[in-house]
Formats: sequence, C-alpha cells, structure tokens
Amino acid sequence: MDVKEKLLEQAKKHLSEPMVHDLILWVQQHLKEVIMQSAAVCNEKTTLSKGTEDGIWMLLLHLDHMRAKAKYVKTVEKWASNLRLTGRLMFMGKIILILLQGDRSSIKEYLILQKTSKVDVDSSGKKCKEKMMRVLCETEVQSQHKRFQTFEVKEYSAPEELQKEFETAGLTTLFSEFVPPLLK
Repeated sequence: MDVKEKLLEQAKKHLSEPMVHDLILWVQQHLKEVIMQSAAVCNEKTTLSKGTEDGIWMLLLHLDHMRAKAKYVKTVEKWASNLRLTGRLMFMGKIILILLQGDRSSIKEYLILQKTSKVDVDSSGKKCKEKMMRVLCETEVQSQHKRFQTFEVKEYSAPEELQKEFETAGLTTLFSEFVPPLLK
C-alpha cells in the first residue's frame, strides 16, 4: 500500500507528461527506502499505542541541492528556532543532511514547512518548493542518543569528520545505515 501511495504521489508530479519511465526509475531508486519507512511507521504505531507520543523524536533528511544556500540556511535555522528543534544542518561536499531533534509535533510541523514552503530557487531563479528532499529516518530518540543543545550549521571536508559528529551524538548506527550510500 505504501509503495502504491508513493507511486501515486510521484505520478501527480508528472501529470501532463510521459511518466512510466520516470516512475520505474523512481521505484528502482526508492523501493528499499519506502519499505524501511513502512517498517518504521509500523514500529511507530506500536510505540504510539504504548502512549509515548510526547517523547523526543529525531528526523534525518537528505537534500539533493541548494541553489540559494544563504537564504535556504537562514530559513531552516528560523524554522528550527521557532519550533524549538535542535540538531545540525550538515554539508559535506555535495551531501546535505538535516538532523533534527524535538517534540514529535514540532518534527511533523517542520516536515510540512519543508515540503510546502518555497525555500529555494529553480535553475531560472524563480522561488520553488523542495521537491528532492528524502526522509532517511524518523524515530524516537533512544537513551544512547545524546541530545543536541542547539541547532547549528556545520561544514565537513571529509566523511570521517561527518561520521565523528554522528558518533559523538551516539548515532553511529544511523550514520552507517544511511550516510555511506550517499557517498557513492
């Protein structure tokens, strides 16, 4: 059902153009991710039924690019501040990750803002919405995870530096599961 739902979302983006090839490519690239997200949602529903809705949650996003970097960064910082979210906006080469921690409702609100607001510019310089963002992970913060005290923007020159940031926060598994595929 989740795969079907995601495919229909993708199809809506290509309504007035040929789309079968694009949809097949999208499935090839995202099937594993959709299945993992479905499993996470199942775990989430189980957790929610136990009454932990108010716990601290964590969200890891991957952005494909930023054309208007300064404006985009300022917008992300403003949203994080307004929603009382902590974490990191991480740049390493062409890889752009956003790691957020905070109340579940604030995390959900952030995702809505990220998907519905015009945060970047297209190749012709017109304001546009973020269409290439991927949710890599959304989960409840575990006891072994350290809480970020602030939201910071950081640039890394090597994968090892980025890995160290995750390790310092007790997020080694999160790094090893989601970041190495982005480095290829």
